[in-house]
Amino acid sequence: MTKKRVGIFSLTCDEGCSIYMIEIFNQKLLPWLTKMEIVHFMSVSDKRDFKDLDIALIEGTVSSERDKREVEEIRRQSKILIAMGNCAMTALPSGQRNNFDAEKKADIQKDVDAYNLLPKCLALKDVVKVDDNIAGCPIDEKKFIEIFEKYL
Repeated sequence: MTKKRVGIFSLTCDEGCSIYMIEIFNQKLLPWLTKMEIVHFMSVSDKRDFKDLDIALIEGTVSSERDKREVEEIRRQSKILIAMGNCAMTALPSGQRNNFDAEKKADIQKDVDAYNLLPKCLALKDVVKVDDNIAGCPIDEKKFIEIFEKYL
């Protein structure tokens, strides 16, 4: 049996979904390792391979041109792309600057320009096709297991 190639990615966020996923892995990882190989997960390894992925899990908002290019490349390299957590699904709460008033937006414009940020933080679905979603902030354990096992 060929193992599924899995990549786990974090964009602009607090990485709470990844941290919580590690807790889920404490219970489920050994049986899952018979079915998958984690080829990209910067929270636990410096392996940076994300070519020919079977499953990509992405948390966080698309907040910069760099994020946008990375997400587009991950999409091209992935059979299944899953938005993991509310930030990836809706751009909130990490994309709070989307809701700033004009004065606050003016205050941060220098940083937006300096870091080549997009005018608004975007949900993954605003940039690429998303095959499935796992809601929560952080993700819901039962929903994560259900969705992940469906593709695994």
